[in-house]
Amino acid sequence: FPKPRSQFATAMISSVALVVSSVICAANALKETASFVPSPQALPIRFRRPSLSHRYAPLSMVKVGEMAPDFSLKDQSGKVVKLSSFKNKKSVVVFFYPADMTPGCTKQAQAFNTALDDFKKLGAEVIGVSSDADHSEFISAYGLKMTLLSDIGGEVRKQWQVPGAMFGALPGRVTYVIGKDGIVKKVYDNLLDSESHIPQARAALA
Repeated sequence: FPKPRSQFATAMISSVALVVSSVICAANALKETASFVPSPQALPIRFRRPSLSHRYAPLSMVKVGEMAPDFSLKDQSGKVVKLSSFKNKKSVVVFFYPADMTPGCTKQAQAFNTALDDFKKLGAEVIGVSSDADHSEFISAYGLKMTLLSDIGGEVRKQWQVPGAMFGALPGRVTYVIGKDGIVKKVYDNLLDSESHIPQARAALA
């Protein structure tokens, strides 16, 4: 009989799987940088590449205890959403993610979507931000109900100085929890474990 797999080996395999998933997510997010000539029979392909402007931002970011910088971006329906409009009304969870329709980002969005009722009970609005120009395909494919904003060109990511991953070579995955007073209560940075952002944000609001 084969020997049972050790806990160490199982943990190593899980870690490798997470790394592979994140690399795939990042690679898909940066596809647009590569040349591609589809065959006449090929289906249309929409490449998604997050802005690389975060590479040039200072190696610092919005910190706990600071006022969250205001921004105005269009959501999936074309409506302009202004962060400051929630002040004194709701707490806000803003999660910056690399790109729609990629493995890690899809898991994260689905996990936030499942927990929306929990965040609503805690008096919080959940908002996702990426450089995708159109979130309609992503929302339709996975039945997402939260607000997703288009940061085309990565201007808000740069304004917030959201740190990149892999030494700044890739767009980072960072969640900010903002109180009703507009002050940042929590900053959580984790590219690999995309689903861990949900309990971290929820705990900061409890």
